[in-house]
Amino acid sequence: MNKLRSAFVTFFPVNPDTMGSSAVVNSRFKNWPFQKKIFQISHINNINNKKIETVFIKKEAPINKIINLPKIIFRINQYLKNSEKKILIIEGASWIFYSFIVIFFFKIFSPRIKVIYISHSIESEIRKKYSNKFIYFLTKILEKLVFKFSNISTSVSIKEMKKIELLYKKKTIFLPNGIYLNNINNKKRVNEDYIIYTGSYSYKPNKDAIDYLNVSIMPKLIKKFPKLKLILTGGGFNKEYPWVINKGVINKNYLNQLLFSSQCLCVPLSFGSGTRIKIIEALSLGAIVLSTTKGIEGIDTSIKNPPFVVNSKKKLLKKVIDIINNNKKYKKKSIKAQKFFLQKYSMKNIINKFINENNI
Repeated sequence: MNKLRSAFVTFFPVNPDTMGSSAVVNSRFKNWPFQKKIFQISHINNINNKKIETVFIKKEAPINKIINLPKIIFRINQYLKNSEKKILIIEGASWIFYSFIVIFFFKIFSPRIKVIYISHSIESEIRKKYSNKFIYFLTKILEKLVFKFSNISTSVSIKEMKKIELLYKKKTIFLPNGIYLNNINNKKRVNEDYIIYTGSYSYKPNKDAIDYLNVSIMPKLIKKFPKLKLILTGGGFNKEYPWVINKGVINKNYLNQLLFSSQCLCVPLSFGSGTRIKIIEALSLGAIVLSTTKGIEGIDTSIKNPPFVVNSKKKLLKKVIDIINNNKKYKKKSIKAQKFFLQKYSMKNIINKFINENNI
């Protein structure tokens, strides 16, 4: 009998590693020191090996995921059933309903299992802004139950810890997002003048930010810098602008090249929740980052300029112009600062501390 097994569960694709949420899950998984396996619901690749097991769906839609919840529960149970000590790690970057069903099942039929719910954000806040009232209220009820039923639940920032305690009367553990250092290894230059935004257009806060760049920022920038482009990565974007280079979903090494070679990563977010792993990765690469206060929320900004932080989207234009005009000077500073972010957000250090402090 295996003494300890850990099952990581995601309701979105983590392989290939193309999103911020998949990046942080893979980083956490690689640095988890116990016997482990990822169980994912994916519409991209049907991967099954010693480290990952996939419940494949033809199209990414809530109904397809709901129908396949019994299948993923069965496979998790098969993996954990012969373990003396069982750990179920739910990565909460999808609709809370999926997490609730899986946690509820194991709490009823395998009560000795230790459930760790890793909150990527406060989902009810996102649903309140972007979904109808029924989905918002249902999400809030289920999110409260998920926090209640989990043996350990985490938050990505101190601010979210306080919000969750206020909303749900539940104390969570601080578990910041981090990076897997071996991924930060490719800095080949891309010879193009551009600013970059990374993130799927299908995620509403990203959509708002990308639309703002195209409507309010780029038309003014190209008057001053006619050759400047806006590179988008993450997929879902289907509009055409003369300055947009839409890369879609790309591999990690190429993304690192694009981030490092950019004039800046520009993040005009006005709404969102959680900390953004792409910003952490960009800072750790030595890329210049310009963000609103909301966009960089939860990330240590004790080293300043770069990263540049503006408290409103309206101030972005002036700062982007400054960054382009003084790019070499700011690039030297961002490269010098990367050691701080590499150490601060090392997932290995974060996981070791989490395990030791919580007797896992």
